[in-house]
Amino acid sequence: MPSQYLHIVSFDIPYPADYGGVIDIYYKLKALSQAGVRIILHCFQYGRTHSKELEDLCFKVYYYDRKLGLKYFFRSDPYIVVTRIANTMPKNLLGDSFPVLFEGLHTTGVLPQCMEANKQILLRAHNIEHAYYRGLALSTRNPLHKLFFWSEARKLKRYEKIMHHADHILSIAKHETIYFNENYSSAIFIPAFHRFKEVSSLPGSGTYILYHGNLGVVENSEIFLSLAKELLSRLPYLVVVAGKNPSLRFRKKIARFSNIRLIASPSDQELDKLIAQAQINLLLTRQATGTKLKLLHVLYAGRHCLVNPEMVEGSGLESLCTVAKEGREMQDQIHRLMLLAFEESQIRTRKKALQEFSNRAGAEKILRMLA
Repeated sequence: MPSQYLHIVSFDIPYPADYGGVIDIYYKLKALSQAGVRIILHCFQYGRTHSKELEDLCFKVYYYDRKLGLKYFFRSDPYIVVTRIANTMPKNLLGDSFPVLFEGLHTTGVLPQCMEANKQILLRAHNIEHAYYRGLALSTRNPLHKLFFWSEARKLKRYEKIMHHADHILSIAKHETIYFNENYSSAIFIPAFHRFKEVSSLPGSGTYILYHGNLGVVENSEIFLSLAKELLSRLPYLVVVAGKNPSLRFRKKIARFSNIRLIASPSDQELDKLIAQAQINLLLTRQATGTKLKLLHVLYAGRHCLVNPEMVEGSGLESLCTVAKEGREMQDQIHRLMLLAFEESQIRTRKKALQEFSNRAGAEKILRMLA
């Protein structure tokens, strides 16, 4: 059987795999490579260095400089797209008949040329991008950021029509799959790829509540500060908040609460331990977009998972979590779960339910498209 070759166009250098989008890409590369696919990776660079890890994993790796600057903001197409158009990419991409997987709308500047060359086109939808940017606009306090996010949301809404030209849309969330099939066609749900091979959750009980996320992201820090003030600081339990890049403002506000402890920029090993030993992993979001990789992290490695409705909307993971709206409902669930040991039967339920979310299952879906 001849080898299957696949071009993958990535919006960033996907190693190290240390934030949402590149985690999905990197572990997708690994899963497809293990399945025998020879990957020709194209990635845009803007702060990350060339990666021997990727060069060993892929058949070939091309790097392109991302264009940055205010002048690109005034283009009619989205900034995230026009800054990722490289003059040398068509030569590297169009010299063969191999299919192309575009990682997000960000990377589709060259998609029309691939269509003209009759290439099979796959498009990974990491979000409904215009909805995601609208959410960012609503959550930020910075007026310049707000202007940029609203502008991108409008441009992305118009630009999204390019998805009509994809042979397959690989949606990361179930409810977004419905949206893409209603507006375009050939969308299939393929969950986020991740680093977990099996459920490792510990039975028994922990002593604290954990909230984790990238605290340098405004949404993550603001939603926690709001809940800390209204609920968490009034509870008789230790609350741990852990994540990268907390601002000075965030640190000062957290210091006011006697039962809340901040762990800034923990290592992967430290975060794994915090998740595993917590009694409750508390996950919150204001945007029901994409699949939150930290949700999968908690379900593979933690005990009780308490979320607000937006965190699990369309994920297919609702049954594995305790879902509560903020306020009295969440307070009641926290009191209940802090007294409830995590059982072996719950671990077995997770193992069965998460089979659909394995990297192998996702890779097999992609291989069937390429066959």
